[in-house]
Amino acid sequence: MPTLAMTEVHATLARQGAAPAHHMRLDALHALCERSPHCLALVLVGSFAQGLGDRISDLDLVAFVDGQREAEFAHEADALIGREGVLNSYGQAQPGRFAFRKTVYLDFSSCEFHAFHPSVPFRLRRPYLALWDPHDHLRRLEVDEPPPPHETFEPYPHGDEGLVWELVDCIKWLQRGRTELAKRYLCTLGMKLASSPAPAAGPVPDALDRSKRP
Repeated sequence: MPTLAMTEVHATLARQGAAPAHHMRLDALHALCERSPHCLALVLVGSFAQGLGDRISDLDLVAFVDGQREAEFAHEADALIGREGVLNSYGQAQPGRFAFRKTVYLDFSSCEFHAFHPSVPFRLRRPYLALWDPHDHLRRLEVDEPPPPHETFEPYPHGDEGLVWELVDCIKWLQRGRTELAKRYLCTLGMKLASSPAPAAGPVPDALDRSKRP
């Protein structure tokens, strides 16, 4: 699939009622790709690529970065799209393989940004929107499979760090009327939380420690 003109990308998101700030985020990331010698491609997947997005949908973005610069590229991307109006943000990285960051904004829109080294196997499912692909890298990653449905998402994949993201996802599903999906997810999440190791008890705060009162 050829790289789309950004005017076409913006028109696609506008038809789906995307958050206004998403347009600025995409422009900033496109400019980052243009000036980065290590970025091979940037693709938009998920609900917006499927034409099913709305104002609170995620920007699901995947970049492919060579030279073992995926963590550096993800950090540069976060500096552009993850510093203003943020409710919660977290990420992880494995040097030489991948880096990601998930950000929820105060307006309940969100962005999931992944950067992969090209040696990491990746299955690119249609439909997708090619935002930057000057060397036709994305075509080699295509597989003839449908996008994974929300029902297959595994709760608690990143431990406590990802809880805010997961709970916001459930709020979005409830807002869209997908109550049963949210309830099933929350039940499974609750079981995962119940079976996770309890945090070690911390010291009693001075203000509540009666032994230290005069």
